[in-house]
Amino acid sequence: MRARASALRIALFGTPSRFSLFALRELAADRPVAALVLSQPQQRGLRASLASIAGVRRMSPVEAAAREHRFPVIFSTPSNQSTIAEQLRAVRPDLICVATFPRLIPPEIIAMAPLGAINVHPSLLPRHRGPLPLFWTYHADDRASGVTVHHLDGSFDSGDIILQEAFPLPRAYPVAKLDGDVAHRGASLLRAAVEALAGGRAARTAQDERAATYAPRIRPGTPMVRFEEWDVERIWHFLAGLSSQYREPLIDDAGRSAQYQAVVGFERGPAGTAGTVESVANGWRINCCGGVVLLAKAS
Repeated sequence: MRARASALRIALFGTPSRFSLFALRELAADRPVAALVLSQPQQRGLRASLASIAGVRRMSPVEAAAREHRFPVIFSTPSNQSTIAEQLRAVRPDLICVATFPRLIPPEIIAMAPLGAINVHPSLLPRHRGPLPLFWTYHADDRASGVTVHHLDGSFDSGDIILQEAFPLPRAYPVAKLDGDVAHRGASLLRAAVEALAGGRAARTAQDERAATYAPRIRPGTPMVRFEEWDVERIWHFLAGLSSQYREPLIDDAGRSAQYQAVVGFERGPAGTAGTVESVANGWRINCCGGVVLLAKAS
């Protein structure tokens, strides 16, 4: 099927995230978006209950952008999936685009779009399939990051690749900055993939299943650093890069929780038993293979 990219009716599936927001903005530069299907996170606790009773709901930036452009917004929850197809059928999408979404898109929704469905994912697929690709990019000590646009199939992040873009990942690069980088690059790549699909030029490169890795969620407080195996520089890169989002659970030599505020740096040289933590002035010293990582204490 060939069509003008600007004439395509696109339904975008997303979340209240920067990644989805940038995808919406990039697609809206060429056309009205036929519908934004927005996954709503389940809210818990007293504050959420009081807000519900009062009828107060905070609008996310991606929803606000859709409202500003007067794009229809369809809210998706785990309990209303049967109604999403009915609402989408009314807008008759030519193409389904996904830019972070926590559930598989049902086959009946994909079937209603003549051009099918595509997904933009913030990793170099088949590496780091799943909901937490940036975390596992650091954990795997990857020297490059990237984004991939691929056709949807029946599994998460496993369909044929249309476009892919890689770029170097500097050591200890803040994950918040990487999140912005992949959001910008992913949105541009998604727009390019839509143009390729409209022109009948979209590639279909099968993913190598032998190279696939997975990026599952982790429970808070789960130890992730392999102190007996990783070099000190790798540990510093992992802890420093993720410090705004993740804290490795540490116990000092007195058996107390070693909570830290920032990762100061690392030093090569003799060190004690790998993984042991010593209290020093205003911080902590983690003994690692080949040296020590220095942390600032939490205030």
